[in-house]
Amino acid sequence: MSNASLTLRVPPKADFCRVARERIVTFARSKGVAEDDIAYLVAAVGEALANAIEHARSAAPITVDVGTACDRIVATIRDTGIGFAGEPNLPPELPGFDAERGRGLAIMRRCSDIFSISSLSGEGTTVTIGRYLRNPGSSDSASA
Repeated sequence: MSNASLTLRVPPKADFCRVARERIVTFARSKGVAEDDIAYLVAAVGEALANAIEHARSAAPITVDVGTACDRIVATIRDTGIGFAGEPNLPPELPGFDAERGRGLAIMRRCSDIFSISSLSGEGTTVTIGRYLRNPGSSDSASA
């Protein structure tokens, strides 16, 4: 699999998330990424987009960069919103079944082999999500 990339600028409205996810799926499939890796990555990117839309408090588009290399696919989601100071609180587990909120970061972490968040108060937040490909260059499904 050769290095390749896709860049999307997503308006901060939930209606556009579906289109972004579809474009990422199409891109990843065209690069031979296995369906399981695509599904996990897209789930994590969807959570990152939802968080950016809800918490950035900015009308500026959210940038999503997706790249592949021989053994991985990585997405970087950047907003230019309010950001936050310090380290994010990353819960180790999902909240209880009756919780209405708080699953996003745990889902992103569980769906990713590569995961980081950086943020600066007043400048925005960047989330990096990646998967080591179980079957690089193959469209066969593999369990994670």
